Amino acid sequence: MPQSLRDGLQPLRELPLRVEEVESLDQVAGPVYGAVKGVLAPGSPLNETLSGTALGHPLHPPLTDVVIGAWASAVALDFVGGKRSRRAADRLIALGVWAALPTAATGINDWTTLHGSARRVGVVHGASNLLATALFGTSWLARKGGRRFLGKALGLAGLSTVSFGGFLGGHLSYRRGVGVDHTAFLEAPNEWTAVADDASIKESDPVLVEVAGVEVMLVRQGDSLYALLDRCAHQGGPLHEGKIEEGCAICPWHASRYRLSDGAALSGPTSHPQPALQVRRREGKVEVRR
Repeated sequence: MPQSLRDGLQPLRELPLRVEEVESLDQVAGPVYGAVKGVLAPGSPLNETLSGTALGHPLHPPLTDVVIGAWASAVALDFVGGKRSRRAADRLIALGVWAALPTAATGINDWTTLHGSARRVGVVHGASNLLATALFGTSWLARKGGRRFLGKALGLAGLSTVSFGGFLGGHLSYRRGVGVDHTAFLEAPNEWTAVADDASIKESDPVLVEVAGVEVMLVRQGDSLYALLDRCAHQGGPLHEGKIEEGCAICPWHASRYRLSDGAALSGPTSHPQPALQVRRREGKVEVRR
């Protein structure tokens, strides 16, 4: 890339970082969080559904594809599709507006677990997408009222706005790790490796050990020993500091619940399973492997 173009794009690259520094956004985030936290409490059925826990994949990103894809296609048809494409463009705008409702619900659900600078960016991201939805909704009404030029202009403005919101959403995902599996790059060894004395593992009392530079949580339940990677897949919380209940480890940060036997995610806000290791006892030692 030419240096001149790289320099020209620098303000855009730094824009999300500037948004992170705007402390006044906390005054907006606080009341919004207070209004939705009870409805979207971690572990609730609604939270689990909106998080995509059962899918094993965050639900928000694929829904955004529907919204942005519909609106981008509508704007494209506005300018290159000709008269025959008018009805298709109008229907695509309506589809995007309706799809924006569940998309916003999943986004707000994910936002409730953010803190600090990421929460500030999330506020602007959400506000941008809300404005885009209003612009496209107004565009649809203008088209139905026979003001097609106004409808096209509003659609173009809406696409620009939702693109900006998507840019901030990319910053949250790719630079701040929101929604990614925080265990993705942690690899325990394939060979059996001794990590603790068998006698040191007490009933339902998590023990933190390290194997090949990776932190692992050991738990005894009756005659069985279990091992999960300690870093919570949701946002990296320390599982060994959480509770052990009914054969599950509960993250102390956001109450994601993982089954000890295989790391399956049983309730949100996580949408990722927790990697589990094999465990065995040998000569008074506890050994684990991938």
